[in-house]
Amino acid sequence: MRDIAIYGCGGFGREVLQIIHALNAQVPQWTCLGFVVDPGIAHPDTVHGLPVVEDIAMLERGTRADLAIGIGAPLVRRRVADRMAANGHAFPALVHPRAWLGENISLGEGVLVCAGACLTTDITVDAHVHINLCATVGHDAVLGACSTISPGANISGNVTLGAGVDIGTGATVIQGVNIGEGAVIGAGAAVVRAIPPLCTAVGVPAKIIKTGAAAL
Repeated sequence: MRDIAIYGCGGFGREVLQIIHALNAQVPQWTCLGFVVDPGIAHPDTVHGLPVVEDIAMLERGTRADLAIGIGAPLVRRRVADRMAANGHAFPALVHPRAWLGENISLGEGVLVCAGACLTTDITVDAHVHINLCATVGHDAVLGACSTISPGANISGNVTLGAGVDIGTGATVIQGVNIGEGAVIGAGAAVVRAIPPLCTAVGVPAKIIKTGAAAL
């Protein structure tokens, strides 16, 4: 059994715990030590019976624990990943047993794939990408580091997402479209043409309503 902690104790952090439980139900492999939050952030003492601390060393048992980052915001996730990697933590890819992955799927460190997600074939998923409940990713897609694919979103074949792209719940990206680094796609949007970096696009078809979002 390997020790693991979850950074973030909000909604998605608790969902990550369920992925760990589901994996352990198949083959016991993880001991979840608890949750970690940024210093100064208000938090409960426990979540689902596990401690919540501001310093991961308070959980560890003599060796560095692996870490899963349960934070939805791409920019915050990147900052946490960089800081914790510098402290020597490793980030396993965790895939819920009820997700479906086809052949030739490359998963970077810290990738989290939730129940019901479907990834077909020949897909590259860079580090710290979150693929949420029942999202789909088509053939030859490339998902840039720290991107978020929200529940029920559909990424078609040959789509490329830059680092830190945030795809909203139920959004669709059609075949062959590229979305630039740090772009935000609103819930339910239909992306039918390329979206430049650092833009927010919403609607059907998706139209840009904001430029100059925070860089990753």
